[in-house]
Amino acid sequence: MRTWLALPLVCLWSLTGVAAQPMPERPSDDLLTRPALQVVVEAQVDRNGPLLRKKIGADDADVRARAALALASVRDTSAISGLLDLLSDGVPLVRTDAAFALGQMPSGVPASPLLRALGRERDPSVQNRLIEALGTTGDPESLRDLLRLRLPPARRSDVALTIARYGMRGVTDSTATTWLLEHLRADDPWTRRNAAYALGRVEALAAGRADTLRAVLNDVSHNDPAAMHLLRALGTAGDSSDAARLGDWLRTAPDWRTRTEAARALSSLSSLDGSGGALVGALNDGHPLVARTAAETLAGLEWSPDRLAAVGAWLDAHPDRWRVTAPLLRGLARNGRPERVLDAVDRWRTERSPVAYAAALPALAPLDAPRADSLLDTALRHDDVRVAAAGVQAVVGRWERTRPGGADVTFRRLTAAVRRGDPALLYHGASALADSAFAPLGAADTLAATYRTLTTPDALEGMTAVLGALGTLGGSTAETVLRDALDHPHHALRQAAAQGLSEATDAMVAAAPKPLPETPSIDWNDLQELGPHPRLVLETTRGTVTIELDAEQAPQTVQAITRFARDGRYDGVPFHRVVPNFVVQGGDFARRDGFGGPGRFLRTEATRIGHRRGTIGMASAGRDTEGSQFFVSHSMQPHLDGGYTAFGRMTDGMDVVDQLRVDDRITSAQVTATRER
Repeated sequence: MRTWLALPLVCLWSLTGVAAQPMPERPSDDLLTRPALQVVVEAQVDRNGPLLRKKIGADDADVRARAALALASVRDTSAISGLLDLLSDGVPLVRTDAAFALGQMPSGVPASPLLRALGRERDPSVQNRLIEALGTTGDPESLRDLLRLRLPPARRSDVALTIARYGMRGVTDSTATTWLLEHLRADDPWTRRNAAYALGRVEALAAGRADTLRAVLNDVSHNDPAAMHLLRALGTAGDSSDAARLGDWLRTAPDWRTRTEAARALSSLSSLDGSGGALVGALNDGHPLVARTAAETLAGLEWSPDRLAAVGAWLDAHPDRWRVTAPLLRGLARNGRPERVLDAVDRWRTERSPVAYAAALPALAPLDAPRADSLLDTALRHDDVRVAAAGVQAVVGRWERTRPGGADVTFRRLTAAVRRGDPALLYHGASALADSAFAPLGAADTLAATYRTLTTPDALEGMTAVLGALGTLGGSTAETVLRDALDHPHHALRQAAAQGLSEATDAMVAAAPKPLPETPSIDWNDLQELGPHPRLVLETTRGTVTIELDAEQAPQTVQAITRFARDGRYDGVPFHRVVPNFVVQGGDFARRDGFGGPGRFLRTEATRIGHRRGTIGMASAGRDTEGSQFFVSHSMQPHLDGGYTAFGRMTDGMDVVDQLRVDDRITSAQVTATRER
């Protein structure tokens, strides 16, 4: 499934009542009216590394900067030396874009020049990007060196965030953990928040520090945005003595996202003694995503007789809240109420929408009764692929519980699903067929035969899933398909084939470089008519959302999204994916389930727009596979920076985004040109 600004310093955190941290912006270079800069962007779209390497030596500083920014998208490692040279450029914008581009390189960036440049740099924007680049490319020694630098206090929030970036790559250090713990009580709210984020995001950083986390949580205001990350960090300790503390935060935190993290943290505890039934109480939370998260946490726990009775009473009183009921059905199935689950699934099959029916089907996974088998087989044959895909997930869930028993029946169900050739069914079913128990039953033959019926672009995600499964299975049939796919025109499939073949043969295999698939060219006249910051207004079933787009940093993306909107293609399209305190995702006008696109791929555009609360980004199935799907972040998601095109941010209606749920819809989409900022 496709997963996943140069803006005024208006207050992004004003949406939650916290003053905004001044984030480095990219000043306008008038891209939309300057042909010399447009040539650079066209080279970026064409992935023309040689031309961009030449352009970073241009006399015009704006061209140098724009070429450096373009290299952040192209990720041409042969440009690293030239970009390092730009760190001494006399123009801050050039140095900033060069540092940003170095941070996006997949490998080969030496830490020493970055540290030297940071030690002499005085411009805040350049400092910020150098610190970020160290986090995305540096080694353990550079992390320790960074912490020894005497940076201005204003950079502490950047350092906290870059420790998280190191940690997300597996680079951690005890001195970094100590630094973070020391800054959890910093006066600067952004330093507190980023330090808490690092501890919550990287489990290794918080390991063994539960006592400190508890002490900070005892003192921190329930309004502090750092709290949600501290709760996540505490949850990783899995100590049942924290149940009462987490339950209190779930009941009383004013921010729905903090309550969501408290509910999730409870899922890691072996016992909920002392929580005071906070999870059951949260089923009535005023925010729908908190209630859903509480239900999902409950579904994974063992229920006492009292809790079972309380959940049953809640279900009786709320027959129409299917988004909360669906995960509770899984809990009922696990806790000895199979008939109630079977009755609900059977009833939803005819009385509910396909989306609601699909949401109920995973509850069949723990049930082995003949009636459950009948309902499962009915779902697998359903014409609506969302229902059939949910049936596949239920089959996989049952197999994970009963393995190796029932291999023949499971294989029959999975092969029938994948032979339909639908990318959603392949996405969920192919990896399950890679289980060694299915190899003697002919899993490789089934997957190979299915693969040969598929074509890009529509089946890209299904095809990559099959290649991954074949790599795990190995054998002559699998290797034949994988070797053929090494020559596929689409880069994502060549890469998947190389990875699969490497796994199957225990020998490193590399995909041959080839030109990328065709992509829409940029119509500069069209973008000039839109202006540098057009507004996208989405009327939804929950209210109106206004998004300011950045056509200078993401011109191809903005052109595509605004054309889709003006052509009415987003009208009536659902939000097919909502992950509480992560993202709301929609824009699939082709299939409406998250596996569809416009039939052509856009390029990934690396921008200096961070994935913060209210940022809009493009979903993708890998680099340079963007289409029409987009997402909006509920909260900071810096692990998405660089990998997913960020192309604007919310200016009005974030409260509406917070209320969006699966199958809510865009009723209409309109674009307003803005010639000036």
